[in-house]
Amino acid sequence: MADESKGPNYAKLALGAGLLAAAAIGIAAFVPRKKLACITEPMANLAKLPVAAAVTAWAAGLWQAATAPQAPVFDDLRPFDEF
Repeated sequence: MADESKGPNYAKLALGAGLLAAAAIGIAAFVPRKKLACITEPMANLAKLPVAAAVTAWAAGLWQAATAPQAPVFDDLRPFDEF
């Protein structure tokens, strides 16, 4: 049975960050500024709504819960010795 790590997978994290960076560079290089401004203006207006603050607070709470320190789990499947 293989040991599974519950910690972060840095290879997947680096791959995701690289993909996001490549997409951002591609958009910045190939989309004209005027067209990009027309597309992003409604999204900027949505960010000013109170719902955006609530969603951000909710996501921050999820992040805090996911990264909180936890007690170690001992899953050795040995029988209890209570006698």
